Amino acid sequence: MVFLNRESLIKAMEELPLSEPLLIEPDDCGFLLEGSALNAILGEDNFVKTFFTANIVMSALREGGSVIYMDFDTIFTAFFDLMVHGSTNLDRLFILQPDRETIEKDMVYVCSISSPYVTLIVLDSITTLYHLLDSEAPSDINRKISVYLSLLQGLAKRSKIPIIITSMIRAKKIKKTELKSWFTYPTGGRALLKAKTILNLRRTSGHIEINVVKHDDRIFIDRLFDLLAKVEWGM
Repeated sequence: MVFLNRESLIKAMEELPLSEPLLIEPDDCGFLLEGSALNAILGEDNFVKTFFTANIVMSALREGGSVIYMDFDTIFTAFFDLMVHGSTNLDRLFILQPDRETIEKDMVYVCSISSPYVTLIVLDSITTLYHLLDSEAPSDINRKISVYLSLLQGLAKRSKIPIIITSMIRAKKIKKTELKSWFTYPTGGRALLKAKTILNLRRTSGHIEINVVKHDDRIFIDRLFDLLAKVEWGM
């Protein structure tokens, strides 16, 4: 691990120009999050966002905490051996895979958790959550997602733990006058504004580039980090 704690990471940031990315390793990922809050992880690549999140899960398990992982898109489960290779305390990792029949019950369960042993909750991803609820009207889905995130926000604050929400960035074509143009947007839209931290991840050659879009600690805002990707599944 490059850094012993978040303070040492911040010290290294202060010594670098804003435009220069700071190289970090997988064990450092958790230092970018805000505790007692929602943290949104955005990206165009499913594997990148899952790899980043898995490293935070492994750190939490190594420290003896319990982790609740809501694996909506099943990528974490499908690549479980790669994602948590060499991890300890796997008996403290609880993976839920909600479907259309269980989504309501599972979300209510997670939003109402009250345990000193749970130190991290992951909702991966909100994009798939929208698909699971697509039998409802769009306005009802947005309202329900907003309620879920508000409940998780309150849980993070009460339990003093970080909660991670991942969201895929999509492209949408809009027609403006006679021209058609594309723009990108994260699934979740305005509901993601509840997150205290927003990180945008992008795959580069052998690395993952992390751009801090939003953070409670201003020193992190607009900072770039390069995460070493030490696995061989298409990176």
